[in-house]
Amino acid sequence: MKLIVLIFFLLFCYKAGAEAWTREGSGFSSSEEFKLSNDSIVIHYKNQITWKDSIGNYGYAKCFGLIVTNNLKEIIDFGMYCNYFDQDKDQFTHKYIRNTDLEGGVGSSLLVAGSGKWNKYQGSTCNYAIDYLNLSLFIIEKCKR
Repeated sequence: MKLIVLIFFLLFCYKAGAEAWTREGSGFSSSEEFKLSNDSIVIHYKNQITWKDSIGNYGYAKCFGLIVTNNLKEIIDFGMYCNYFDQDKDQFTHKYIRNTDLEGGVGSSLLVAGSGKWNKYQGSTCNYAIDYLNLSLFIIEKCKR
């Protein structure tokens, strides 16, 4: 099912218009967790990725988040922020939102801060798909300027 969602999202991204750009990345994640008495799980999540986009930029990012899931690994609460750094030493920060299961899925993000060329993109929204293979992650995003 996750693969079908990811393929659908990839096809959707290739129909990007002039006011959109795509970003794709891959990297590694890690987490620590503990279980609550109601069987919910609190997860401290972090990852590091490398990325490139359709307008010629590339770089790396680091992300931190707090995720709460039920015992079926369905997300109850999701708060994730990623700080992106590009080849020109400009940076931007995205806030991520997702309501799918923990193993991968689709969501949205908002560019909440940016320096240099990214300053004009503050307020831009993106849709994304993410999938995992063990600790490796793969993400693709379509953003509106």
